[in-house]
Amino acid sequence: MIYSSNSDMKRGLDTMIIVYSLLDDHPASTVCEQFIRTQTGWFTTTLTLFEVKAVLTKIYAVETILVTRKIELFAPGPIAVVEIDLSTAIASMKLADAFRIDMTDAVFLHTSQTIGASELATDDNLLAQVCKQIGITPETPIDSELRKHLAKWEDENLPMKGLPRILRNIHHWLSQNDLRIAQDFWSQTGGGSHLP
Repeated sequence: MIYSSNSDMKRGLDTMIIVYSLLDDHPASTVCEQFIRTQTGWFTTTLTLFEVKAVLTKIYAVETILVTRKIELFAPGPIAVVEIDLSTAIASMKLADAFRIDMTDAVFLHTSQTIGASELATDDNLLAQVCKQIGITPETPIDSELRKHLAKWEDENLPMKGLPRILRNIHHWLSQNDLRIAQDFWSQTGGGSHLP
């Protein structure tokens, strides 16, 4: 594992907290951005940054070039970014198997354990539960009231998971390449509600 010489890395920063902080006009944007700015000792992994890009482009439909630029500006700022090597990958696979969690979360947890982090900021309930089991304190800036606003906003602004979201992504890609075909696709899928 390769990481910054900063020995003050004590607080991990998970994907969705970063995602919310980088979104414009999202109910959790300001809260997450302030949460990150008012704390010190942040770290995340290179794998987490890849996941941030995937979530912002595939779920929130933020333009890929804009996402790359946002991450490029964000990453060197308030956080240290830990690179992943082979031994971390293997240990993380074992951790994922043991706790039945996603690989990105497993890498993040293994990294947290390796550097001796005491806290981990996440909006993932399963990850928070596993943190407690291994002695890391989970934290989140999102309280129950904000969570209600967040759910309402996402219901109103994001397509349902599954097929509608996939169809919207295809439509978005087609729109960038051939507007006529994109319009026909959108019409044939009932505005992204069913297969053509």
